[in-house]
Formats: sequence, structure tokens, C-alpha cells
Amino acid sequence: MKKKNIISLSIALAFLFLGTTGLLLYFGLKPEFVTSIHVLLGLVFISFAFFHIRNNWGSLKVYTKERKEGKVKKEFLVAAAIVAIFLIGAGFGLPPFAQIQHFGEDLTRGDKRKGGFFDKTSFDKIVTNKDKPGKTLQFIIEKSNEAMTPVMAIWTADPAGNFIDNIFVPSKTITVAAGEEDKRRALFEGNTTISNFTSLLLPAWQLAAKDTAANYAEATPTDNFFLTTTTKAGDKFQLLLEVRDNEKTELYKGTVDMAKGNVIALKAATSTLLVRVIAEVQ
Repeated sequence: MKKKNIISLSIALAFLFLGTTGLLLYFGLKPEFVTSIHVLLGLVFISFAFFHIRNNWGSLKVYTKERKEGKVKKEFLVAAAIVAIFLIGAGFGLPPFAQIQHFGEDLTRGDKRKGGFFDKTSFDKIVTNKDKPGKTLQFIIEKSNEAMTPVMAIWTADPAGNFIDNIFVPSKTITVAAGEEDKRRALFEGNTTISNFTSLLLPAWQLAAKDTAANYAEATPTDNFFLTTTTKAGDKFQLLLEVRDNEKTELYKGTVDMAKGNVIALKAATSTLLVRVIAEVQ
């Protein structure tokens, strides 16, 4: 057996699997076995590439310099320039490299930064106050791109502002590690911390609420969501929603008057965390 043949064939096979797993990673398909194969075969590729370069060092020198004059060939300068452009573009996130980097994941999971197809159609469906009597309320809650790990509470109050009941109070919160630049990737890969919800996060709700018990066993959804619930409020009442993310807190309000209609849009003084909050009383 010839060592050169073994080295060349090993590099070719490793490259084939590296390319396959690289495409899977590019399109956001990152189960542990894919990552493991990609990393381990990457090490195999580097090891055999070292021997390949050593065996072909003479040829590489011919590709790099002119034999007679000793000048660096234009081909080498072009190759070096191409690599340098990609290194700088990718390293500093310059366009179009940043867009190309995320295109695969945006295609399969939806671009949450720009509102891709999957993002627009991705709504969780949750229910609270399931066994409590009262009016049925249905909410459509759509996040902005700024809200990646929101913490939210929704409640009702009478026309004078007195607390009636909780509509949505989570029992958990989701936190992405400090310094994580791509929160969307961290959420998808599960690089998060789950903690118990504390009312201190939502000061307006904490001040108003007479009942601080959670009525939802999970954290606030990180996707848009539909909420079905009940309230014991009468025909006239206020709907209030407080949301917190990125050290920013916003309060959304809407007034229900069944004599005037049963669909209400909740508004905030500044609405950067939520795009749309609509409630329907049934």
C-alpha cells in the first residue's frame, strides 16, 4: 500500500463528510451527532492535510514562486487576497458575509431579525385559568425582533384601576448567558438558564396585583403566541400587560366596554417589545 494514496483518499472522504455535516449545520440542523462528526472529522482532515502538504511541498513551492526569478506568483497573491477578504468579512460581520452566514438558518427557521415566513406563522397556543368560570378571552400576542426572552404578566382591573384577576403569570423565566451575541442561536441550541419567576421583574404588575400566584407552569413563550383564558370581570374593565426584556419594561393597556365592541387592541406609550396585542372577549 502506498502512504500517499491512503493520505489522499482519507482527505477526500473526510472532506465529503465535512461538507455534508457543514451543510446540515449551515441550515440550523445541529443534533449532537452532527456536531461531533463535523468536529472529529475536521481533526482528521487537518491531520492528513499536514502530511499531504509535506508530501507535496515541492509542488506548492512551484505554485507560489517563479523558478528562475524567485518572484511570488500572481496566482498565490490572488488566492491570499480571497482568503483575507473572507477572513475579514466573516470576522467583523461585514455585509454580505453576515447575511450569507445566517441565510441557511433563516430559510429553515425563519428570520426573526427581519420577519421571515416561518417567524410570521409561528405562534404557540397556551391556556390559563382553564377551570375558572367567567368570560372567555382570546389574545394574539406578537413580539418584535427586540424581544427574544420576554417576561410578561397580563391582568384585569375595574374602570377605576382596581385589580380583578390575573390572566397570565408565568412560573419560570428564560435567560440567555451574558455576553451571548446571537440570542436566537442560543435559544435554538438550548444555551439558556431557567429560573423561577419573581414579581420584582414587573413592577407595575407587582404594585397592582392582589394575587401573585403563577397560573402558567412554564416561562413566557419566546415565540409569538395565542392565549385563551377566562376572567371574572364584568362588562366594563381594563386589560393590562407588562413585558420586560433587555432591561426594558413596557406597559400595554386597553379598555373593554362590551356595549361598544368585544375586540380590543392594547397600546403602550412606547411599543418596541411587542408589535401587536389584540384581545377578543367571547
